[in-house]
Amino acid sequence: MIRPRLERYRKHFLNHFEDYIIAAEFDAGQNLIVYATPYQNFDEIIMEICEGLVDTVDFPDHLFLYLYSFGNNEYIKIAINPIN
Repeated sequence: MIRPRLERYRKHFLNHFEDYIIAAEFDAGQNLIVYATPYQNFDEIIMEICEGLVDTVDFPDHLFLYLYSFGNNEYIKIAINPIN
């Protein structure tokens, strides 16, 4: 994916999930790295994001989302149409 399209995803993600995340950036591998807010239950955040992805991602695109709990180096990896 080209960078402007990735940036559109990042901005849409920040706006669409603003109650659940504090930051969203792309790494060198073009994976979306998202940090969850500390003010809500992480399991609820995961559910809200997974349910809302249908409205966020164009499904012909391929995207990996790494969702980090606040203050934790562990993450949940969500693959959207991964390339085999």
